[in-house]
Amino acid sequence: MPLPGAPLGHGQARLSTTVILVRDHAETLQVWAQERVSTMRNYPGMTVFPGGGVDRRDCPTGQWDPAALWTGAPLQEMSDRLEMTDEQTHAVVFAAVRELFEETGILLAVHEDGSSIEDVSPYQQDREDLISHRISLTDMLSNRGLRVRSDLLHPWARWVGGWREHHWFDTVSFLAVTPPGQGPDGDTSEADDAGWFTPALLLEGWKHGLVRLAIPTWAQMRFLAQFSTSADAIAAASAADLTPVVGDPIDDPRYQEYFTARPIDRI
Repeated sequence: MPLPGAPLGHGQARLSTTVILVRDHAETLQVWAQERVSTMRNYPGMTVFPGGGVDRRDCPTGQWDPAALWTGAPLQEMSDRLEMTDEQTHAVVFAAVRELFEETGILLAVHEDGSSIEDVSPYQQDREDLISHRISLTDMLSNRGLRVRSDLLHPWARWVGGWREHHWFDTVSFLAVTPPGQGPDGDTSEADDAGWFTPALLLEGWKHGLVRLAIPTWAQMRFLAQFSTSADAIAAASAADLTPVVGDPIDDPRYQEYFTARPIDRI
């Protein structure tokens, strides 16, 4: 459940986020994907993108200055694109940056003077403190003289749904390119395995029952599979439809294959 004070999303669903890391490799587009451990409450054993739910740590507090600890695309511009309030947008963006750093070690931030971060090793204790909830991302940014780089997050999709009988999530997905000098390490207790894959390979694995994909992940993999470079995918993000897809879109022809193929689970 979200911590008290965290804004909610569509239909009072808990706001959450995923970040689709992409890179160019051998003339193909690859994505960073993780196989969640079987003990996770939501989506156990599924192949997913890094991400998680918004909580109070990601929300503005006190006399909130929207520009504080934030650089890149203005908050209002991002809010308009997502059709969310400024508070919701701030929370989702900060949650995306925090979750990505916790799960992969990728830090989408810059120093106060605008210089990039190419070595994240000085921030490993901060990463551990974030994971253990000892600090918030706001604490880390303030203490380290950093700012979130919002223009590295490209709004990509929005899905509203749940896992079996558990609570619903309003999930905003962002596309992001790994910053120069950084690389994901997959050092997270939430995943058994992680790595770079082409969307086509993961979709083929799904067809043969070797990869478990929830409908939002499957749909986004399918869309990404048409692009050969990260630049092409990012260009498409600017025109991506962010209308929330609510529930299981069984009757939508775009997703018919997912609901009719029913691959045999061979994992």
